[in-house]
Amino acid sequence: MVKQLLARRAYRVRPRYFSQESNPGRRIARDVKEVEQWWKSDRFQDVKRPYTALDVVKHRGSLPTDVTKYPSSFQATKLHSLINEKFAAKQPLHTLGVIDPVQMSQLARCKDIQVSYVSGWACSSTMVGSTNEVSPDFGDYPYDTVPNQVERIFKAQQLHDRKAVLESIETGGELVDYMKPIIADADMGHGGPTTVMKLAKLFAEKGAAAIHLEDQLVGGKRCGHLSGATLVPTSTHLSRLIATRLQWDIMGTENLIIARTDSCNSKLISSNIDQRDHSFIQGIVNGESLPWADLLSDMEGQGASKDTIASAELEWYESNPLYTFNEALQLQMTQEEYKRYVDMMDRVKMGKQKTFLSISEQEAIAKQVAPTKRINFNWDKPRSKEGYYMFKGCMEAALQRSLAFAPYADMLWLETKTPDLEQARFFSNHLHGEIPEAKLVYNLSPSFNWMAHGFTNETLQSFIWDLAREGFVLQLVSLAGLHVDGVSFWELASKFQTQGMRAYTEVVQQREKTLHCDLLTHQRWSGAEYIDSLMKVVQNGSSSQTLSTSGDSFTEKQF
Repeated sequence: MVKQLLARRAYRVRPRYFSQESNPGRRIARDVKEVEQWWKSDRFQDVKRPYTALDVVKHRGSLPTDVTKYPSSFQATKLHSLINEKFAAKQPLHTLGVIDPVQMSQLARCKDIQVSYVSGWACSSTMVGSTNEVSPDFGDYPYDTVPNQVERIFKAQQLHDRKAVLESIETGGELVDYMKPIIADADMGHGGPTTVMKLAKLFAEKGAAAIHLEDQLVGGKRCGHLSGATLVPTSTHLSRLIATRLQWDIMGTENLIIARTDSCNSKLISSNIDQRDHSFIQGIVNGESLPWADLLSDMEGQGASKDTIASAELEWYESNPLYTFNEALQLQMTQEEYKRYVDMMDRVKMGKQKTFLSISEQEAIAKQVAPTKRINFNWDKPRSKEGYYMFKGCMEAALQRSLAFAPYADMLWLETKTPDLEQARFFSNHLHGEIPEAKLVYNLSPSFNWMAHGFTNETLQSFIWDLAREGFVLQLVSLAGLHVDGVSFWELASKFQTQGMRAYTEVVQQREKTLHCDLLTHQRWSGAEYIDSLMKVVQNGSSSQTLSTSGDSFTEKQF
């Protein structure tokens, strides 16, 4: 009898996944087929994977995905539909970055803003998880910081959604859509492929419908509008995108990947290992010059001051101009020789069906064109103290990288240093010439001095819609929440110090009432009436007079 009871108990705790199918081979074959069919759906028609469905199934474990559904995947489906709908209509899906549940709730009440955004920059400066160390946007905070902020926003969305549904049922009023899909900043992934996978898992678990990953170096990350950013090789960023997709395939979710490139403006790259980057890595042509790193090492060994080192560095780079290999050839070849070199390069690319050539391939072509010339070019001598190579950030680099990332991402983000419609149009035309269905992202950054770029009131108002016509469907003012938080509270604080409650009334309450901001009645906004309704269900109507939050002491009856 004891053995029978133990056997029954053991059977009960077995995962349903195994108990339903006694033949493991048959079960695996069935699951592989399901994954393959899933990948054939419209959702993934433009997505490439370098791994197989079997690779996914082998790493899923025994718990079936139909019992581990993630709400973020539902939100991702909603977001994917919105993106396709807006892209087809050449309309924008534009939004503002939010930094807390208050801003999220106000954004939700705007019908034409259909998604929300959580910025890593904002999290870095306002909420830095376990360390509480606010800082600039260097991506040096704990990697769960932004996922935790996403969870905070997502849970607030759910509360306000439940509150809205209850109110709509009881009053028959219009239902506010608080469940706007969240797009979140994953920075550069915060580590190698396994770290990226853990980060992607966190975002999916905590409610992000989409994340964006940028092609910067862990430890060399900077805000896209700061100098000093260091890129990673194209292949390294591809690994991040693939790792993210694999993690979400294992989880069975449809969350979206946005591949961002900062290569338009960056001046450093961590390695020269990827041939696709060779055309943009810079060197010097002075064969007699010593490497900068050697001179730096000697000066440090001799105890030179930081001012002396800084001055020497400036002098070294001024006397050793930087050139890409092709630019170096132009300096050292005749016009005719360089024309033959370019023609031969094009033929070789066509023959090899490549859009790029490695430095060794370029050197071989140069030798054929000018066999008696010694071409001086050295990309190691100008390397930084950290070993980084000099990189020529430009639109061509951004296009080449975006084309490489496109098959593994759902959207492509071009980070720019100015709000430039012509630049955006140039990028879009060239990219869509290769991939017509590529959905693009644009950062409407508060880092730009918008009125210093020649806009009129009319062109400023139409800018978002003009960009959308070029395929930039998703557009966001990344730090809008941060700035409005600062300016509105500064206005109140600066007046309150001398005007007291007059300032509070004029700056806050009167404007809340005029603008129909639901924060005017903050108890109701927070869900007090929703909790009241729950308590009535639990207490079966009992104590509704004594425990109700809307009793005689409820001060919001004054409004």
